Amino acid sequence: MFRPQTLIETKSTLLSVIIFALVAALSIPVILPHIFQQFELFHILLHISGIGFASFLTIVAAVAYHKVKTRRLLFTTIAFGTFILAEVFSLIDAAWESKYYFWTFSSAEIGHLVMFFHSTNVCTKCV
Repeated sequence: MFRPQTLIETKSTLLSVIIFALVAALSIPVILPHIFQQFELFHILLHISGIGFASFLTIVAAVAYHKVKTRRLLFTTIAFGTFILAEVFSLIDAAWESKYYFWTFSSAEIGHLVMFFHSTNVCTKCV
């Protein structure tokens, strides 16, 4: 009998489900337009795998925070969440270079700003 709790308990199954869901969700809008451009496709797949691993680490940290409720685990969960956000902006920049601008910033600049926020504010509060 299938129980959804077993997905969270076994980390390898959770990682497989997250990676499969990301590739399935992003295959048509992101991967297919670049399927014949080999090096660009590898760059896009690198960002998709970064999103997958950051999602996995965020879920594992959130489950650990739910069990233990320490402040350090809360900041760790937030840190991995900001890594997801930065990777999403990097993926937008890799897939559609210089097409999407948010106000006066390109998506690459926003990704770098999110990573800067991640490295200065969130991680320094953990120690």
